[in-house]
Amino acid sequence: MRILLVSTQDYIHHPVPSRHHYIFEELATRHEVHVPHFHVSEGQERTTSLVVHEATKYPAKNPALHYTLNAPHHYNVFKRIIAEEDIDVVVAAHVLSGTAVIKAAKKSGVPVLFDLKDWFPDSAAAYYDNPMLKWALRSGIWQVIRYNLEKSDKITTVSPSLVERLDRLGFESKLITNGVNTDYFKPMDAAEGKRRLGLHEDLFVMGFAGSMEKWYALDEVIKKFSEFLDQEEDSRLLIVGGSLFTDYEDELKRLAKKLGIADKVIFTGLVEYRELPKYISAMNLCLIPFSPSSEYWVDIVLPNKFFEYSACGKPILSYPIPDVMKIGGDHLFIYHGMDEFLDKVREVKNSPKNFKVSMENYSWKKKAEEMERVLEGLIEKSVAR
Repeated sequence: MRILLVSTQDYIHHPVPSRHHYIFEELATRHEVHVPHFHVSEGQERTTSLVVHEATKYPAKNPALHYTLNAPHHYNVFKRIIAEEDIDVVVAAHVLSGTAVIKAAKKSGVPVLFDLKDWFPDSAAAYYDNPMLKWALRSGIWQVIRYNLEKSDKITTVSPSLVERLDRLGFESKLITNGVNTDYFKPMDAAEGKRRLGLHEDLFVMGFAGSMEKWYALDEVIKKFSEFLDQEEDSRLLIVGGSLFTDYEDELKRLAKKLGIADKVIFTGLVEYRELPKYISAMNLCLIPFSPSSEYWVDIVLPNKFFEYSACGKPILSYPIPDVMKIGGDHLFIYHGMDEFLDKVREVKNSPKNFKVSMENYSWKKKAEEMERVLEGLIEKSVAR
């Protein structure tokens, strides 16, 4: 297959890899995969097996401005790639650039799969506090997403609840969940993980790994951790990751300093994906602390960190996320409020246990195979017309 992928990110420089990196790097070992380069992010250039095409005319760093200004140019770039590279199938995932590539593909008679990896109307609005602005963003982005879904030949998405939401909106979709690289993420020695971070092996470490954005209630976690330290001073809070588009990380650091626990809260910043399991290995308890204010979003997410924590055999304390709870497991603990949060932390600390959780069915290699079958079926159907 010759595939054109239009991802949701600056594929080369975005500091946090997405499902598209994991799935399509695997597919590129046996297919020819092309990807446009959007000059939006400032991260270190990553190596890739995909064929990269420059697609930026106006290098604005603000994502909304960048994709709006470049939309006509993107259409021409996509049209050229489809023709010159004899593309068999297009995978669109971006909002505005998704529209451009769908139009270009339809013009050339090439089938399109839209991979909805997020509920963009809510995730985009989550960065803002103004109610009117939130409403305007949700409404405007939904209009574009609806067009993309209507014009695509097939839809895939990431969670059972998002499949159900699309069904209620009149769109049929296929589930391909997120996953985990089981070659990297596996149980490791916790004592060694702590020593690597300069921590004593007897410390109780609760941790979070991922993008630090306000839909995660890390500020509330830090406040409760401060209370926890009153009885459990031999504890640490390890936060692995960084804020991509907000100053939330700085806000959290100021909060820890204000509470007098800055020496007990460890911020690592962004780390390499292959190094992440080493940091998770140091955690006695892994957190998925969604904020109650993100209720519309929580109902449809199935975060990567659930699979990564699980593959490392770690107990997980999570805000109630329906699709996480459907998968479940003895290692999953649920809290419904911050008072219960502390009770669950104490429960895990007082009854330490190792878990063996099989994630082979959720490996990125399996997810790539699922995507491969969908794309092959789409091409066969198109050829048969």
